[in-house]
Amino acid sequence: MMFSFHMLRVRPGWLALWILSALQVVAEPVTDSESVSRGDRLAHQYCAACHLFPEPDLLDRHTWQHHALRKMAPFLGVAQVRMENRPDGARLTEANLFPPSPILPKEDWFAIHDYYLAKAPTNALPQPPHDPIVADLTLFTPEKLTLPGSEPLTTLVSVDAATHEIRVGDVSSGSLVTFRDNGTIARRLSLGGAPVDLVQDGPRLIATLIGHVYPSDVPDGQVLVLPTPGGGDLPVPIATRLMRPVQCLPADLNGDGLTDYLICSFGNYLGRLSWFERKRLGGFEEHVLLDFPGAVHAVIRDFDGDGRPDLLVLMAQGKEGLYLFTNAGNGEFRVRPLLQFHPAFGSIHFELADMNGDGIPDVILTNGDNGEYPSPFKRYHGVRIYLNDGQFNLREAAFYPVNGAFKTLARDFDGDGDLDLAVISFFPDFSRAVPEGFVYLENRGGLKFAPHTFPGATMGRWISMDAADVDGDGDVDLVLGAFSQGPPAIEIPPALQASWKTNGVNALILRNTRIRATK
Repeated sequence: MMFSFHMLRVRPGWLALWILSALQVVAEPVTDSESVSRGDRLAHQYCAACHLFPEPDLLDRHTWQHHALRKMAPFLGVAQVRMENRPDGARLTEANLFPPSPILPKEDWFAIHDYYLAKAPTNALPQPPHDPIVADLTLFTPEKLTLPGSEPLTTLVSVDAATHEIRVGDVSSGSLVTFRDNGTIARRLSLGGAPVDLVQDGPRLIATLIGHVYPSDVPDGQVLVLPTPGGGDLPVPIATRLMRPVQCLPADLNGDGLTDYLICSFGNYLGRLSWFERKRLGGFEEHVLLDFPGAVHAVIRDFDGDGRPDLLVLMAQGKEGLYLFTNAGNGEFRVRPLLQFHPAFGSIHFELADMNGDGIPDVILTNGDNGEYPSPFKRYHGVRIYLNDGQFNLREAAFYPVNGAFKTLARDFDGDGDLDLAVISFFPDFSRAVPEGFVYLENRGGLKFAPHTFPGATMGRWISMDAADVDGDGDVDLVLGAFSQGPPAIEIPPALQASWKTNGVNALILRNTRIRATK
């Protein structure tokens, strides 16, 4: 799980007066045009030095004042993060992320603060016009998967297309549970931690264990080779002491005939994107590609046709964006930013699929991570299609807003020859009459989609999803993973939260009825 919220505590004294007076006492926006203009210039100077400049209308005034500017303050030295009681405090101190004293005059800080309060809207801006979701979906029939005695804390769902088994990662037991396609449990494998990613590496199955599900920079994550079913062996580590890794991909990245591994370590304040070179005499050597947090999802493919595997990587956290790493040979990569986003964008997942039928893979990007701090829903969260001209010059061609969108999969679910989109949200608006925790976007052609859901879409808080033919009948089914907890960033009806703990929905199979309906 990639949401990243944290509490900032301010030291007493004059430094505390700075931040408290600027973020708590001042409630009305400053209207002096000269002061606001000065704050505009300073905001572009200081904010854009670290990431894409965040425009004031991205958040409402209250959120800027009480949350976003508080988050920004330690990076400018105008507030201090209390390190002494944090398990990762020593690592953060050593990393020297937060200046020990202000790096700008207090007048400049006040000007930046006043600029955002003056320019931010009183209320969050609404979503752009779009077709409403209709709860009329009959293409799928839901069937629950239950781990007896376990609150739904599912971190992973993965379908084995060959065996039709469904693997479920469970935080409570730190295990990987395998279900048969009829919903019964086939076996359990204790891993001592929460698996968040599985990938097949020839005959071997590789699992990524995040270590700490909630934000932390304690290096307790690891990547393991899992034993074969019935083999009796113990998992074998590939890499350990990782900062909240979320994905591992195998490939021969330096052309020496040995399988290496690309690992996305999301982290929190720290983190990195690295590839681990397999050495002929055993062991691995780490090569850091990006030394900052937020590596959340990657695809390895030969994009330029030169026979070498390239990397397409989505980074979240502060420096959000999509990056192409072109393989130059001998383990060297040239990096090219393809898309860059502001730090509230909430990037969480992407996949490649040809959405306009020109034979070139396009980018379907999902952004809806909304767990940083309590705030109104964001109009720019949802699903975007970026068309690819063949050289990875990407153009946004479609957007469907979904509050808190977390993952999108493109498949031909209805069998009509084009790609539909299945979307889950971890931070949906639960006050809506029609739920948006799961949305099926039926492709109507011309990058136009009709949104549907099913009435039971609120029976879980969906954090993971996979698509495959679960029952071997020839169509594409879905499996959703439920995680009942999470940061208190959105309002959830207490009765709904209580139902998640008792309804036994650790995961949900959405069986595609298309083939059965035509028989």
